[in-house]
Amino acid sequence: MKRLDDKNLRFILFYLLVIVGFTLSYAAIFVELMKIIEGRRVSFTTAIYWVIQTMTTVGYGDIELTTDFLRAFSIIVQLTGILMLFGMFIPFVIVPMVEERLKNLIEDFPRVAPEELKDHIIICGYNPMVASLITELQSEKHPFIVVDPIRESIEYLVSHKIPCIWGDPTKREVLIDARIVHARKLLANMDDETNASIVLLASSFPNIEIIAIVEDVKNSKYLAYAGADRVISPKQIYGTQMGMRATGPLVNEVLESVEFFKNLRIVELPIFPGSMLIGKSLREAEVRFRTGVHVVGIWNRGELTLGPSADEIIQENSVLLCVGTMEQLSRLRALTTGGFKK
Repeated sequence: MKRLDDKNLRFILFYLLVIVGFTLSYAAIFVELMKIIEGRRVSFTTAIYWVIQTMTTVGYGDIELTTDFLRAFSIIVQLTGILMLFGMFIPFVIVPMVEERLKNLIEDFPRVAPEELKDHIIICGYNPMVASLITELQSEKHPFIVVDPIRESIEYLVSHKIPCIWGDPTKREVLIDARIVHARKLLANMDDETNASIVLLASSFPNIEIIAIVEDVKNSKYLAYAGADRVISPKQIYGTQMGMRATGPLVNEVLESVEFFKNLRIVELPIFPGSMLIGKSLREAEVRFRTGVHVVGIWNRGELTLGPSADEIIQENSVLLCVGTMEQLSRLRALTTGGFKK
């Protein structure tokens, strides 16, 4: 890396010398041309001033040229400046410096999970739902690691000190680097096609439970065929919960829940008529404070919002996508059905 820095430094010094050389040469020529062709005397300082503003294409217009010969000379000076900036400085100085910076950032990305990591969850793909799940895993002190191929996601995870590795989870070596041999569960949380590849690959490793999040319910069976132990479809759960809503509240029962790790589950809970949460924002409802449950998404009018803001309003037809323990989810169930008083 040091050799590359020295090379850049040498080129910058060379570039500056060339710029100074052109500037002084053009200034001297300008002084003589103004005296011989236009019969005007200008100082060398004024000539340098004219050359610099012409090469940088600023052109304030305070020095007027009256002959075609000098105008043609000014075009040559302008083209020289454009060539020096766009033909040399940007591609040979700016671009290598940016590429080197990006390379350093990428080289700093974690690529291998710590050796002490075991009995953990491998989360393939980062999004708002996973962000909320991570919060729960951290509060429950469950070991996990996020695998993501997107540089921006890894930058965010690294900056927030969230365990992660950078790589494509459809590649065997990346899952091995995530210590899949020692993992307890794997969550495939990317698009359906990528999830199928992840599931198929992960199923070749023994003693690991594979959970897949599916976007299109029609693809559920393919993920199951690929080797997923559980396939979660937010849309399908939403339909089930709305059906439950039509049959009436079952306060003491939390159905369609999926256990992620030990007693940590994800479930969708519909809001029943008479619930004290109706009309309140998530901030006003204080769901986290009252129940310990983390709301990772909310269905409103058939549309799922992952990672909803605190200002999201809970409506009578809303369905909350939540993560928590069975005890916490039961407390929230009481709130959603109106069976819990403040």
